[in-house]
Amino acid sequence: MHHISTLLIIENDPELLDLISKTLEQRYHILKTNKPDNVLDILSENAVDLILSNQPLVRIMLHGSKNPSTKAPQVLLTTHTEIRSFIRMFQETTPEKNILSILTEKEVAGIMMDVLHGHLTCQLNKNEKYKAMLEKADRMAAFGELLPGIVHEIGNPLSFISSNLFNSKKMITKLLSFIDDFEALPMSDIIKTTIGDHKKAINYDYLKNRLLEIVERSQSGAARVRSILDDVRRLSKSTNSEEFVKSDINRAIETTLNIMQNEFNKRITVEKNLGELPEIECHIGQINQVLMNILINAGHAIEKNGRIVIVTRLLPAKRISIEISDSGKGIAEADMERIFEPFFTTKPENIGTGLGLSISHDIIKKHHGEIQIVSQPGTGTTVTVTLPVTH
Repeated sequence: MHHISTLLIIENDPELLDLISKTLEQRYHILKTNKPDNVLDILSENAVDLILSNQPLVRIMLHGSKNPSTKAPQVLLTTHTEIRSFIRMFQETTPEKNILSILTEKEVAGIMMDVLHGHLTCQLNKNEKYKAMLEKADRMAAFGELLPGIVHEIGNPLSFISSNLFNSKKMITKLLSFIDDFEALPMSDIIKTTIGDHKKAINYDYLKNRLLEIVERSQSGAARVRSILDDVRRLSKSTNSEEFVKSDINRAIETTLNIMQNEFNKRITVEKNLGELPEIECHIGQINQVLMNILINAGHAIEKNGRIVIVTRLLPAKRISIEISDSGKGIAEADMERIFEPFFTTKPENIGTGLGLSISHDIIKKHHGEIQIVSQPGTGTTVTVTLPVTH
């Protein structure tokens, strides 16, 4: 009976791990893991002929194992993605008798070529995904450049609307006052009855109350739009100067929340505990971008109803902290290592570009600050940004 060799694949990239496994499982029995810490446990329970690993430390770990019952198979490193590196690896590997006693030179070469094929396929897939994300990011950047002009164009007709609503309220108030004064004049019972019948027919009392209410609500809506436009203008304000200016972080938080009110809708409750902070030296447009990225992620992490808590504090050594916690689904431990990696995202396809936290990390680093993330799957995530007051 032909012996089917068992291969253990260790790869921290889930997509690459899946590609290599599916290719090799047609000829070998495959065990796989994305955590090197699990290797000794797997080897104690399974007879493994060969390990394919992207972790060089696996060789050292197996060599230093004090467990005599643990079989230590040979390890082929899969971190090399260039053809020359694979050829060199093959040349270095073929003399190893432990491999050749189970696998022929042709089989070892075939395994390495399958791994190479997996690397290339995975990279092509990622390139296509990155291209789509970059195109989306480019569209967003272009929209950002147009935003000030759009805000200006919306602001002009909004001014006419606000002015007309103000005048309409004054006119309606005068007309209603005129009607009340007219009804107070002496008149025959027939005229009073006729006026009363007409008022009932059109539900006058309801219309009188609702008319002013509608105008007042429209004024409130126009004021809300004006407030949003002002916040968008402030948020999108940019300058070619790299100089930092003193800015109010608590106000920046309020501005960002005002913009994102529709994003949170009524399903997310925002709790604020904003401490008394001095103005800090920063590029406020970039800090606003960081705040928005973090809050967008928090909103996406909360699938149904939940809450976001924002706390600001003055720290010793002339530093401040911004702590944003959500009650969302949290981040898996395996994803935490890649959380600041460009284009990496745990969100569904077509939601986000995977650039938000990467850009935020670069911005905070540029401000000589720190950004830390603590997350528990099923419980939520806390992002803490620390910034110096002065530079």
